Amino acid sequence: MELNRKSDKPLYKQIEDIIINKIKDGILKPGKALPSERELGKELEVSRLTVRKAIQELEQKGILYKIQGKGTFVNDRKKAGEHGNKIGVISHLYKGVFMEILEGIEEGLESESYEYLLRNSQNDYKKEENIIQAMKEEGVSGFIISPVEDQKDSNVIFNLKAEGYPIVLIDRKLNYCETDCVLSDNIDGGFKATEYLIKLGHSRIAFLTYEFRKTSSVRDRIKGYRYALKLNQLELDERLLFSYNKDLSREEKNKILYNFIKENKPTAIIGVHNDVALDVVKMCRANNISIPEDISIICFDNTDIVRHLEVPLTTLVQDARKIGYDAAKLIVKKINSQEETGIMNQIYHPVKLIERNSCKSILQKNEK
Repeated sequence: MELNRKSDKPLYKQIEDIIINKIKDGILKPGKALPSERELGKELEVSRLTVRKAIQELEQKGILYKIQGKGTFVNDRKKAGEHGNKIGVISHLYKGVFMEILEGIEEGLESESYEYLLRNSQNDYKKEENIIQAMKEEGVSGFIISPVEDQKDSNVIFNLKAEGYPIVLIDRKLNYCETDCVLSDNIDGGFKATEYLIKLGHSRIAFLTYEFRKTSSVRDRIKGYRYALKLNQLELDERLLFSYNKDLSREEKNKILYNFIKENKPTAIIGVHNDVALDVVKMCRANNISIPEDISIICFDNTDIVRHLEVPLTTLVQDARKIGYDAAKLIVKKINSQEETGIMNQIYHPVKLIERNSCKSILQKNEK
């Protein structure tokens, strides 16, 4: 065990991480006693007060517990979590696809003896942390979570897993924490969108996202885009993989997107989700660019708004209701399971392309 004394992270927080990692790796098992504060302080070359602060923090989180005169032990969340019939459902937004996912969760829990608490993190990792802590205090037995995009240095979901809480992630997964999840096959979705445009004769295909690209769903859609280009022997022009700030004003977005099209001359655009596609549509309106005559557009998420535009958009549709249903059934199964099997479930649902009026073939007659 080593501490980084040059880090901005407080020493007691680093000690928390060390203990949690030992629990995750199975070195410290439920019911097992930790070394004494004196022993830990000596091993880590820190004061007992620093060790005590770390242990107190982990006690408050339910990861450790003390028995007077015996020591500090790793909590067994399997037993501690058996007291309630509530499931915490946390989303990073309350619109579009998630509302369909929620319908699926409700359907999945209909025949079960569980109710759910619903909260919105508003894509803010601090709010996500606070919501999870509050739900733990309310006695939830497990969590269905659509994690925020930017987890920064948050370990809250990792800590939940270390504590033994059943967790199912929906819509996206986390690099630093392997857990059960129910997702769309976003790699295949990115591939289908790109392949569709290639078959219409497009080779200058842009892929547009907002600036933060670390989200697993975004990364996977880009992987599918790259793979389709490679399979069709089209060289990727990195300039066509474009990101911009979602918080810019409408005027600023219009200017950036117009300049991007003018400079890079794509004939087709894939929007990573419908918000990006709508930004492009609004820019086209402002600059008298015709869809699909001047540029073709396809996007993920089959929301009402993209279906009812003056030129309805071709979209990639997620089976959102089934994602919610499967997540509900999986979390109930995990909560009711008497033993930890060690098996991690990752369920991927296919996406479907719905063709509308926003994409144009640019093949010459003799190529068709």
